[in-house]
Amino acid sequence: MNMPTDKAVVLPLRLRMMFHLPRSLRAQLALGSALIAVGALLLVALTALLGGLLSFNEYQGTQLQGEVNQVAQILGHASTRGPLRLPSGVPSNALTPQRVSVNLWVADTTGQLATTPVYAPDQQVTFDADQATIRSALHRALQGREESGTLPGKWLGLTQRYYAVAPIRQDAAPDAPIIGAVGLSTLPRQSRAEVFALRLRNSLFLGSVTVGLLAALLALLFSRRLTRPLAHLTSATEQMAAGDYGVRVAVGSPHELHQLGTSFNEMAAALEADVAQLRRQEQLRRELVANVSHELATPLTAIQGFTEALLDGVVSAPEERVETTRLIAREAARLVRLVDQLRQVALYEAGAAALQRAPVALPALLDETLAVLAPELERKHITVITQMPATLPPALADADRLTEILLNLLDNAIRHSPDGGSIHIAAGARAADGALQVSIADTGPGVAGAERERVFERFYRLDTSRTAATGGSGLGLAIVRALVEAHGGTITLDAAPEGGARFTFTLPMARPTRP
Repeated sequence: MNMPTDKAVVLPLRLRMMFHLPRSLRAQLALGSALIAVGALLLVALTALLGGLLSFNEYQGTQLQGEVNQVAQILGHASTRGPLRLPSGVPSNALTPQRVSVNLWVADTTGQLATTPVYAPDQQVTFDADQATIRSALHRALQGREESGTLPGKWLGLTQRYYAVAPIRQDAAPDAPIIGAVGLSTLPRQSRAEVFALRLRNSLFLGSVTVGLLAALLALLFSRRLTRPLAHLTSATEQMAAGDYGVRVAVGSPHELHQLGTSFNEMAAALEADVAQLRRQEQLRRELVANVSHELATPLTAIQGFTEALLDGVVSAPEERVETTRLIAREAARLVRLVDQLRQVALYEAGAAALQRAPVALPALLDETLAVLAPELERKHITVITQMPATLPPALADADRLTEILLNLLDNAIRHSPDGGSIHIAAGARAADGALQVSIADTGPGVAGAERERVFERFYRLDTSRTAATGGSGLGLAIVRALVEAHGGTITLDAAPEGGARFTFTLPMARPTRP
C-alpha cells in the first residue's frame, strides 16, 4: 500500500539529483524562466527555419523557370538560321545566370544531349537519377511544353533540389520552330537552397543565443525582484521565531505577495497581541497567587495566634477568652467571605453559575439597596441624588445578583466619597440596542486613566485605598464585572463631572409582555 507513495516521493529526489537542480527558489525561477524563454526561441527559430526553407524552395522553383527561359532565348538568338548551336567562344557554364549553383542541360531536336553537366565521381548515382528525370522533361519540352519540378534527394530533409526545362525556338521568336530544349538543375552539393538554409540557420542560431542570454539575464533580475520579498519574509519569520513579535514586512506587489505580506503582518500582530495577553495573564496569575496568599494569610495568622493564646493559657480571664473567641470567629467569617467571593468570581467568569432571570423593577430594587446602606450614608453625611424616569422599563436580570452589583458599587462609592459628599445615580433606556444603562458616580478623588481598567482585576487596589477607612478585599469590582458580563452587559469606569469616579454598566431590557 505504501509503494506508490514512496515512489512518488523518491522520484522528484532522483530527478533533482540527476539534473542537479538548485535548491534556491531564486535560482529555480531564473533557470525555469530562462529555459522557457530559450525553448520558446528555439521553437520560433525552428518554425522560422522551416517556413523560410519552404518559402525559398517555392521561390527557387519559380526563379529557376524564369532563368531557363532566359537561356532558351540566348540559344534561340544564336541559332537564327540553322540547327541548334551554342554561342561561339562562350563556355556552356557561362550561359547560366547563377553559374555556381545550377547545371545546364541542352538537347537537340533528336533528344540527344549537346551539353552535359560534369558530376563528381562519387555523384554517379545522383547524375543517373538527374539525367533520367531531366532528359524525360527535355523530350516533353521538344513538344513545346515548359515545366519545372523536383529532383530526387533532400538536404537534411529540409531543402529540395529543383529543375526547369523550356523549348528553344529559332531566333527566340514565339511562333518559330523548335530547334532544341534547354534545362537547368540545382547542384547536388551546396545548392542555393542549402546555402540559404545554412545562412538562415546560422542567423537564427546567433539570434537565439543572443536573445537567450538576454532572457536569462532578465529572468535572473525578475526572479530576484520576485524573491526579494520572500527573503524578507523568511528573515522576519526567523526574527519572530527568536522572540521578536514586533517585526513586520513591507507590503508590495505583485498581488499574491501583497496578500502574503498583509496576512503575515496580520498574523504577527495577532500573535504579538496573544503573546502580550499571555504575558499579562501570567503576570496577573502571579499577582493573584501573591494576593490570595496575602489575603488568606492575614485572617489565618490572626486565627492561629488567638488559638495558640487560648491553648497556652495566655488568655485566662473569662472576659478575655470570650473576646478572643469573638475575634477568632470574626477572622474565620472574613476568611469564609473571601473564599466565597473568589468562588463567585471564578464561577461567573467561567459561565458556570446559572442566573434566575426575570423582569426586575430597577427603582424599587435600588430603594431596597439604599435602605441597607442607610446607616453608613448617615454616618458620613452623604447625599444620594437619583435620576430615573418614571417610565423606565424593567431589566431582565437575576434580582439577587443585581442587588449584589448595586451593593458593591454603592459601597465603593461610599468608601471613596468624603464626609458630606454626594453620590449620583442615573438610569435610562437605550432603544437602539434594547438595554438599560445605569451609572453611579461619587465625589471622591477619582481614578487615573491608566488604572481605570485595572480596578476590575482581582485584588487590585489603588494605593490611596489601602487604608483602614477605604480598605477591602479587592474582589468587589471583579465580582461586579463578572456579574454584569454574565448578564450580557458591559461595565466601564470614567471621570464623573463632579471630579470623582463614575461606573456605568448596562443590562438587557425585559421585553414587554403581551396582554
